[in-house]
Amino acid sequence: MREDDDSAQMLLIAGFAIGVGIVVFTVMLNNVIYASNMASDSSIEASPFEIGNLLALTSQAYEDAYKSSMNSGIFDSNVFVDYLSSYENQLVKMFAFSGTSLTIENSTLIDAHFSKNGMVDGVANWTLIRNVNLTDTFTLEIPESSTLSNSSSCLRVEAIETSGSMLWAMDIYDSGGNVNVRVMDSNSTLGTATSASGYTYLNVTGNYIDGTNYFNFHFNDLTSSHKYQINVINGTAGEGIFKISGKLADGSSFSIARHALVLANITVVSFDKEMFISYPIPVPGGGT
Repeated sequence: MREDDDSAQMLLIAGFAIGVGIVVFTVMLNNVIYASNMASDSSIEASPFEIGNLLALTSQAYEDAYKSSMNSGIFDSNVFVDYLSSYENQLVKMFAFSGTSLTIENSTLIDAHFSKNGMVDGVANWTLIRNVNLTDTFTLEIPESSTLSNSSSCLRVEAIETSGSMLWAMDIYDSGGNVNVRVMDSNSTLGTATSASGYTYLNVTGNYIDGTNYFNFHFNDLTSSHKYQINVINGTAGEGIFKISGKLADGSSFSIARHALVLANITVVSFDKEMFISYPIPVPGGGT
């Protein structure tokens, strides 16, 4: 009986050991399969670097498309669309090699706000350009007064010295259906002007409103011999176009312009994932 008991105990121990071994093996196998699946998923998912490169490439393509469409001096929508279609076709081929499909749906040109990205809900307070030594050209175009806020929440453009002190500021706002401009230094208001036309053109460095009406913006005399930056304050309070060019403190030239805004709706699809990005792109580009 003792030998039978010993044999039964050995069989019980062996069975227990085999059961434990099966459990351990199963857990290890599951871990290997999970790790393999994770590696597979990560290999097909677009990385943040790839998405960043995609957005940078797309922004550059839109800027180049806009410049090409303006070769005649007037915007040619056919050239703009053809350029972007060619870009999208090349991009689709590049992504196809990795088993990923891509589509870009382009909006038409829309009026841009003076916010950082041109959107109505964009960053309202931002720096347009830093370390400026000389501004040769500075113009703003306001399509109509109804796009502006009133004087209590007006659009402001200012030149701030590197020390932090204000050199010059200009408030633009709607009053009674007219575009009003108020120019200031650090102490007081230097002058005001009203444009009754539906489309207002402000030539800040040329001291003209609407092309022929003289108005001293005081920009040149207040910023001369200073190193400064140009800020936009409350940029969501108005729509329009701006262009500025000149020289930086290191002697290099700069030129920034924004004529309009385009929304690029980008969809990236892998075999089990889909990513949608709606990306505002100012054209021809601007900002620092």
